[in-house]
Amino acid sequence: MTQDAPRNTYAKIDALKYRTRAACALLGVSDVTLRSYSENSGIEIQRAATAVAVRLFDINTLFRLTDWRRASGLVKVPKQAGRPVFVTVDVVKGGTGKTTTAVETAIHLQFLGLRVLAIDLDVQANLTQCFGYEDDIVLEEIEHFGVTKEALIEQTFAKLVKPFIEYKRTRRAMPDLTGMIKKPFGQHGPHVIGADTYLGDLELDIANSTGPREMLFKAMFDLSLEGKIPGFDLSQYDVVIMDCPPNVSLTSTAALAAADLVIAPVRMDSFAVKGLRRLIGEIESVEESYKVRPELVILPTHYSPQFSRISRMQASVNQYADSLAPHPISLSEEFPKAIENYLPLALQRPTSNASKEYQVFAEFIHGKILQIAATKAKKATHETS
Repeated sequence: MTQDAPRNTYAKIDALKYRTRAACALLGVSDVTLRSYSENSGIEIQRAATAVAVRLFDINTLFRLTDWRRASGLVKVPKQAGRPVFVTVDVVKGGTGKTTTAVETAIHLQFLGLRVLAIDLDVQANLTQCFGYEDDIVLEEIEHFGVTKEALIEQTFAKLVKPFIEYKRTRRAMPDLTGMIKKPFGQHGPHVIGADTYLGDLELDIANSTGPREMLFKAMFDLSLEGKIPGFDLSQYDVVIMDCPPNVSLTSTAALAAADLVIAPVRMDSFAVKGLRRLIGEIESVEESYKVRPELVILPTHYSPQFSRISRMQASVNQYADSLAPHPISLSEEFPKAIENYLPLALQRPTSNASKEYQVFAEFIHGKILQIAATKAKKATHETS
């Protein structure tokens, strides 16, 4: 019996093959358009061994097609490269679908043509797992699990923050952080900075820093965009998505202050409005102190019209109507199961209703990102003129 080659993540990505309907769902195109992409891109498409007429698309091929249509000008992307839009997914309550929202939005934005970096800021590391990594496996165990060293999380966001704090104090050059950014689906897919238990050191590091702690991440991102952090070049991305811990923390506040856009998932079958109010209070506090105000998008999740409690929740959420996403995310048992296979639901069941709802939400966020990117570019031009 032939032993499978070690994998770079815990997800069995090579086993995933998509027929035309599923591939069209992920790319958001018709069969005719997909056929045109396949013919014009020069990318070889597999054929089923038992039915030559059946085309099979693997994940790498789909992301290569996504990159090709971006290069061909077939999708809308920010006109000025090198200035990513920062998106923070946060609400002060657990179980709202926060990580699911970060993960599914990241995947769909990548398929829409944006270059995405997802950063896990939660010590629970659920986003890390959804992208194919385990936070508590060590080098001696990789052979047992059939993975390579690439599957290990050896550097988290905390490994970036601590030397940056030292840099602010001494102006000593930042270390080379090559390897911190993971590429679970290859160069053409979304990239990830994972989390592990040591990410908990981040809170203490921020607490011990000098200067305005709330602005720490923003200052660090600015330094990256100046090309001064080896291995951490944010200028290659259109959007950076940060998944925050579900509690009040210095980490979350710094992520809010660095954000251009904040997504707040609100669970519609529980009393999550208090957490939303707390989040809005934090945003207002940051604005008052530092004159920065990210745009807020509230995403109702776990929605089901059968529950009477939801109608009461709807009335509470409607007071923020100007910030509401146009469509809620329905209650689904599929999301909790997705993490077991180390893959976003979009890649496991691309034609499911649950996946389609997040695709619609991602299209809405895509429009927001283009607007914000245009505003940032205009502001930068004005400042340099």
